[in-house]
Amino acid sequence: MMPRRLYGLLLTALLFFTACSKDEIPEPSGPVGHTMLLYMPGRDLLIKGFYEQNIEGVERAVAAGATRNGRILVCYQPESYDRATLLEISYDARQQKAVRKELKTYETFRAETTASVQELFADVQRFAPAESYGLTTGCHGFAWVPAGSARLKSQQPEQPAPGALVTRSTRYFGDQGHELDIAQLADAVAGLPFRFDYLIFDDCFMANIETLYDLRRSFDYIIASPCEILAAGFPYDRVVPRLFASDGPDLYGTCREFWNFYTSYSTPSGCISLAVTSELDALAATVAEIHAGPTRAYDADALQSYEGMSTHLFYDLDDYIRSICADDNRYARFKEQLNQTFPENCRLYTPSFYSAYNGRMNNIKTYSGVTTSEPSQRYTDLHKETAWYKVTHAVE
Repeated sequence: MMPRRLYGLLLTALLFFTACSKDEIPEPSGPVGHTMLLYMPGRDLLIKGFYEQNIEGVERAVAAGATRNGRILVCYQPESYDRATLLEISYDARQQKAVRKELKTYETFRAETTASVQELFADVQRFAPAESYGLTTGCHGFAWVPAGSARLKSQQPEQPAPGALVTRSTRYFGDQGHELDIAQLADAVAGLPFRFDYLIFDDCFMANIETLYDLRRSFDYIIASPCEILAAGFPYDRVVPRLFASDGPDLYGTCREFWNFYTSYSTPSGCISLAVTSELDALAATVAEIHAGPTRAYDADALQSYEGMSTHLFYDLDDYIRSICADDNRYARFKEQLNQTFPENCRLYTPSFYSAYNGRMNNIKTYSGVTTSEPSQRYTDLHKETAWYKVTHAVE
């Protein structure tokens, strides 16, 4: 049972199959309907074999005809931290199978810099122009905590349980020492001549309100998990057909495929949600109203948490707000807006989740699909510097 932090994914058997002959699939000429980039920086999950399993899952979907009006690009670092390779996975009618075509080698790629990531993202449009674009990321991450903070001796995160596969990493993309801060991600996409419609976080803890709020203007929709994602990650052979549906990316179906996969997995641990980013400002306004009104004391130990740390960092947002709010009308407005921001049909979860921090399954008694760190006693000073905290507490 091995969690993986932001990218990675072990895919299962072939699900999607089409009636048309694969020889009928034309080579792309000009803009296609949809292009998706699967970005997998770092080498930890590569060395452990998970990136290759991810790519193979994409290949199974492509071989089954899932991307007839679209293109899939993959970027990873097979040689070193200083280089990266951009591939396209497409169907070869002559060989009757999915093939990998190298599009570009980045000789001086630094996953921790905005410039390198922005160059990569810009190349998505250059190599695979489309009517719409999507981004999936897979590597290590730890929600909102600024990159490098966990390396401070006074703020070391807890160690995982013995035998659990987990790398301590914070609010960034990539391996330790090669982190991209969430603010850098927002800057990288802000400078593009096109927009990624959605972002799929294939990593742990990213369905976190402090994180999502920082990205509210960067993507229209964000799919993420509030807890740890097992090394199997997203089942790409099931998910890719959903993302290349004829009438546009099926994000509800993407969430459901993730959940379906984990309900029957050997370790049934799979929690997921979809955030509608245009609703996040309205949600923040309802929370600010609650903080400005009558509140009551609460027991943090009684709240739903989403990791196995002895001192928790991620708590269920709805459970926390319900516990502190002493005004039923204000809470009702919050709950209505929560359902607009995180649609109920995309808030899916297994009865319990696995955490590497305590090495066992942990029960879920309430689930809103999104966490907050406000009740936590970890990183309290840093938390007060987040945009979410400032806007919900009227801090200038």
